[in-house]
Amino acid sequence: MRRFEPVAAAGGVLLLVSLFLPWYGVDLPASIGDASPFGPAEASGWQILTVIDVLLALIALPAIALPIVSITAEGPAKPIAVAVIASATGWLAVVLVAFRLLDAPGDVDEFLGLRYGIWLALAGALIAWIGSWLTMRDESTPGAVAPDIQRRPAPPTRAA
Repeated sequence: MRRFEPVAAAGGVLLLVSLFLPWYGVDLPASIGDASPFGPAEASGWQILTVIDVLLALIALPAIALPIVSITAEGPAKPIAVAVIASATGWLAVVLVAFRLLDAPGDVDEFLGLRYGIWLALAGALIAWIGSWLTMRDESTPGAVAPDIQRRPAPPTRAA
């Protein structure tokens, strides 16, 4: 396994787990919040997002699969292919989460506040993307065995 494959997997897991954590919440002013019997309402990524949550989950999967493929594959081709897919789609996760940081869904932007789940999603997307990119830069092939090449005898030297 290459050095940065576990880093990419940790970022993918963090991105996937962050979808279940609160991303947005209603921040009511103190005068209204004290009178509200319901308390602050929070929504996770799965609850409030429509398509982006599915895309983020799909983007996290290659990063999570990267060390698993590396351990189970016999050659370097499959792990590099998964690293290319994870790296090529990882930037999209960063852009999607950053878009939702800047533009909250819905029409109630005045009282809608960010929660810790969206920040963890951004960190997970960045870690997965950078980890998979650094995995592609690592040219080592752990576990690879050099092929056995038959050596030919040297040609006889001619006496002059």
